[in-house]
Amino acid sequence: MTSQHVQFDFIISDPVSNPKPGKSLQIRSRCMLGRNKREGSRRTQREKRKIANEMIPSVPSNRTPRRAAPPPTKPLIKDLVPIRFAGRGIDPEAEILLADAFAFNFLANDVTPLERCTNLDCLESACFSWLFTDTTFLHSILCASYAIKDFKSPQSKGGPGVQTTFHLQATLSLLRVKMQKAFAHQDESVLRVIINLTLLAIGFGDWATAATHLEGLRGIVQLRGDAAFLEERPTLHFKLDRIDLAWSLASGRKPYFMQPVKSWDCRIRCPYPTPPPNLYQPSAAWDYRILNVFKDFQNLTLMINPMLTTTFQLPGRRIPYTWVVEQLRTMCITAGSEIRQDKSLLLWVLLTASITVARTHDTWIRDALKTAVAGLEWEDVQAHVSRVMWIGLVHDKPGQKAYERLSQAKSSPWPTS
Repeated sequence: MTSQHVQFDFIISDPVSNPKPGKSLQIRSRCMLGRNKREGSRRTQREKRKIANEMIPSVPSNRTPRRAAPPPTKPLIKDLVPIRFAGRGIDPEAEILLADAFAFNFLANDVTPLERCTNLDCLESACFSWLFTDTTFLHSILCASYAIKDFKSPQSKGGPGVQTTFHLQATLSLLRVKMQKAFAHQDESVLRVIINLTLLAIGFGDWATAATHLEGLRGIVQLRGDAAFLEERPTLHFKLDRIDLAWSLASGRKPYFMQPVKSWDCRIRCPYPTPPPNLYQPSAAWDYRILNVFKDFQNLTLMINPMLTTTFQLPGRRIPYTWVVEQLRTMCITAGSEIRQDKSLLLWVLLTASITVARTHDTWIRDALKTAVAGLEWEDVQAHVSRVMWIGLVHDKPGQKAYERLSQAKSSPWPTS
């Protein structure tokens, strides 16, 4: 008899270690188990066959054996406290997505580099309780979570999936009801839901819907004090500006939350007593506003590079900024030979565009960049772009990948029309 079939019996004894009445027979039976048996008897053979059958897994002849599927995981939060969400029918998959969404927001805090690197008042810290009290907000978070799952799916065709569409429709329906109430503009959850919907529209490239949501956000902000309200909410102000910038870059239209510029003077000083000798110096012909903004970003880059000592990857989904790409193409055609003579600036413009706003069918950027880097190794290209404005641990990896992809592409002439 193998060890895996050994069984144990437990008996109860009194304080002086005497077995309880009737247990002596049980002890003797256990001690004699397997003894006084004839090896060739029918009982012995039957027991051997039974043990052998139990040890062989039952597998259909037309199927290969496979490992049993592990039990479905459940979010850790379910082990900590019993939860009742604001909506009905929240299945285990939805619970996991919700747990991941808030673990990502509160623990990793990688939504944007600024939120990771600055200490702003956190808007999201109050959102967690809305999962249990606000059905509209719950559906908006589920919609965003399923949308992210759609983006990552290899089968995705660029549009929202079934679950994303379901929660989107539920969010919009519930939001319409909320907006009919008095003082709906003062409801923080309404503000957050509309921000979520705007980000979703931008993620799917639905700029008309994004514009509608931005108009709604602008109306809420105006009712709550406009610029004074945003000054008291720096994190919210940053989020709205980020969405507004994405909209403006994609459409070429005026931002919704643009504040009047009080001064175009430089705000960020160079962190070194004297600038690096190889630092790129813009032409004196530049407009002073562009020049000062460029210097501010350049000085900010000089401050950031020595501080980043670990791998830092920009999170988020790449958004197709069609208008920016077309404007860049027009400027390259207009500048012509002038920009081609400024090697460092040309490489920086094209390489930055290729890793941020360009799409696969924007072949003119690829072709122009391939022409610009002809005869240069990656180290040479890196030296050129580092003179202009370049954060090594952020841009080196995607920049090198873009450079390496050029070797697999055929070059075409510089864009002329």
